[in-house]
Amino acid sequence: MPTLNWIGKDKVINHHNEVPYRMLERKYSYENGKGTIEDNGSRNMIIHGDNLEALKALLPKYEGKVKCVYIDPPYNTAKSSEKNKAWVYSDNMDDPVILKWLGNTVGDEGEDLSRHDKWLCMIYPRLRLIQKLLSNEGIAFISIDDNECANLRIVCDEIFGKQNFVSQLIWKTDGNFDNQAKIKNVHEYILCYTKMPNILGLPKGIDPASTETSKIYNDEIRNTVVKNGPKNPMSLIELPAGFPCAESSLYIKKRRDAFPYYYDDAIIEDGKLKNNVMVESGWASKNILVNFRKKR
Repeated sequence: MPTLNWIGKDKVINHHNEVPYRMLERKYSYENGKGTIEDNGSRNMIIHGDNLEALKALLPKYEGKVKCVYIDPPYNTAKSSEKNKAWVYSDNMDDPVILKWLGNTVGDEGEDLSRHDKWLCMIYPRLRLIQKLLSNEGIAFISIDDNECANLRIVCDEIFGKQNFVSQLIWKTDGNFDNQAKIKNVHEYILCYTKMPNILGLPKGIDPASTETSKIYNDEIRNTVVKNGPKNPMSLIELPAGFPCAESSLYIKKRRDAFPYYYDDAIIEDGKLKNNVMVESGWASKNILVNFRKKR
């Protein structure tokens, strides 16, 4: 898998382990719109402090237990941008190069040649801690725009695992529709990662925009073997005797002149295959077919 290298990466790969554990000190509870001295027993927390130390402080109690994480890191955009706020590199570690960055405002593109290195050094240990906090069924959302989206995607693939990438959501922002730019940039991104994408499951709600004819209302959804072809990678699948068929009675001779290829005659009686059949095609949903076959 491709990886990304930058100035300081070798120093931040394990920096999350070097961050000291801090005790969270309760200051007050918040109830009915007011802060109160008495502890109301709520497990909810608003933590004031350095976010790297806050994440590390949560680790002893919440490692592997957090079901949802959303972070909105600095986008590392030019300070001339209306939305952007200048940010200062603040992670102290024993490295001459990084120590020079400490406490200094990150400069604009062309002005600060190490601005992307600084951003990557800042985000990396935080992502490592988030990955540790995330439960197996948990999911992480990370807001970003074009300035660091490509870098963030590669780093997240490295930390969470490329196979755990769920989606790169596009968020249509208000933007400035009245400007005269050649291309109007009115969207940002939300990267979505999990630990075990196979157990995410389906949403319990249904998009209200879905029509009554949508297949999501069907009790059963079928993908036929004829809905496949050479546009997908070709592979062999064995359909076992007893495999269900929509037709109650059918006889398909072995063939190599049309998709899918049949390497055996297929005999269907009472809606089921009577014999094992080797079939080759570019499957549109191979994993679904394989998992379905295993359950037969």
